[in-house]
Amino acid sequence: MEGRKAEEWGRAYVEKLSLYEEFTMRVKNLVQDLIGQEDIMVYGIQGSAKNPDEFISELAKRDEGELSSLGAFQDLSQVRILLHFPEDVRNVEKILQQEFLVDLAHSVTTSSLVNDPERFGYPSISYVVSLSNERSRLREWSKYRDLKCTVLVRTVIQEAWATISPKVSTTATDTLTQKKLKRKLIRLSALLEEADEGFLALWDAAKDSSMLVAPSRTEPVQEEEKQSQVLSQQNLADYFKEHKEIAEEWAANAVKAGFPAFYPTEEYLAESFTYLYDMLQASEIKTIEDLDRFIKDIHKNGLGMEQLESIVKAFEKENANWRVDGFSALFLLLLNMKWDVLQEKDLVALNVKKGSDRIKGLVD
Repeated sequence: MEGRKAEEWGRAYVEKLSLYEEFTMRVKNLVQDLIGQEDIMVYGIQGSAKNPDEFISELAKRDEGELSSLGAFQDLSQVRILLHFPEDVRNVEKILQQEFLVDLAHSVTTSSLVNDPERFGYPSISYVVSLSNERSRLREWSKYRDLKCTVLVRTVIQEAWATISPKVSTTATDTLTQKKLKRKLIRLSALLEEADEGFLALWDAAKDSSMLVAPSRTEPVQEEEKQSQVLSQQNLADYFKEHKEIAEEWAANAVKAGFPAFYPTEEYLAESFTYLYDMLQASEIKTIEDLDRFIKDIHKNGLGMEQLESIVKAFEKENANWRVDGFSALFLLLLNMKWDVLQEKDLVALNVKKGSDRIKGLVD
């Protein structure tokens, strides 16, 4: 490709680099949230937009006739998901197929690997994806509608193969030595694949033989330890049962701030509690201690009341039908005060959007 042409493509990419970086982080966070909902053990998730210098150097390998737009490059945005077992890979693959539009012509799927008689080594799957039609219609996602992302899904052992094998296979040696190295690589790849399946079999056996026995304790649980426990629906319910005044206080504060008085049923309150739990998870409030700190913060200098009053003022033309109980008031405070954390997440998948619409009376 001509140097001038390569420079033009390079400039075009640099101009959109920040958009690709945003898109990559949004996809990474979305995938992380979706996987988290399926109880899949993750070793690590990484994401990055392609380095401009690397992009320009790769242009020389491309036929100019292939290029009509930056969309011709599938890997300008890349997310790598590292997992423990092959079974996890297959489960993540299902998530990608369900949640994204998949460019099968440029993707490597489990089925395509199984059916490839010429397969060499222990390759991993990779999906070239774009946003689903439903998600791309959402305002917060619409600017990424035409972008693609390559999602690599690997076990830790596959990552070792992907990292090390190219160093060996591309080393400059004579033909005879190269053939010997390739034969050894083939044997090693078979051993690595067997190791992955073997670890999975051991893990399944360990789970099958496990016992529901709590670890023994010689000392009573201290109050500090109780508060540092990971937040669950059960200990959240226990917290509000012990501190009934919190929900009652913020229901009253919502009316003082200007929201219409609302008298929820027990069933409605139970559902509000569930949406509050979802919001706490999305806001990365992970322990009872974190929640306690947040409750104290909204009391300081009337901060919580000030926030509620600002929400009432911002939506004064449409809040006549809002239904704000005590849990819903805390939900709104989290939505506003933790927006720096929430704005990078998929609020639809995390139930935050539905919880917000419910407060507005848009859904039951």
